[in-house]
Amino acid sequence: MIKIGDFARLGQVSVATLRHYDAIGLLKPALIDNATGYRYYSGDQLSTLNRIIALKDLGFSLDQIEQVLSGLTVDQLRGMLKLKQAEVQRQLAAEQDRLARIAARLSQIELEDSCLDHDIALKTVPSMLVASRRICIPTNDQACNY
Repeated sequence: MIKIGDFARLGQVSVATLRHYDAIGLLKPALIDNATGYRYYSGDQLSTLNRIIALKDLGFSLDQIEQVLSGLTVDQLRGMLKLKQAEVQRQLAAEQDRLARIAARLSQIELEDSCLDHDIALKTVPSMLVASRRICIPTNDQACNY
């Protein structure tokens, strides 16, 4: 039996994390001392802890990890991984869009050599009818005449 502190060091997690996993039923200690309440883990449980850590690193929630540990088939696990992959790809695309907007703002600031007096925000709105008029204005001075 391995004391909770030693088990935490072996698994490179905090004691509080192990207590939380116990509280939610994800990783119960092999033995709890009735007199002291001290938790002990077996060496076999280290592989379960490592699997939990690996799945958390992939971005799975503790509820999803519990499903995996409860015995999914290979096809079910493959499906979960594919869904996670699609989710991360969407997040990556959104972050790349944000990065492009930041780069555009930096370029705009460098061109104007000062901060903007106004902020531009792109927003999605529902479809609507719009009346518009298009004309060419030779110079900005003539814009008020139209």
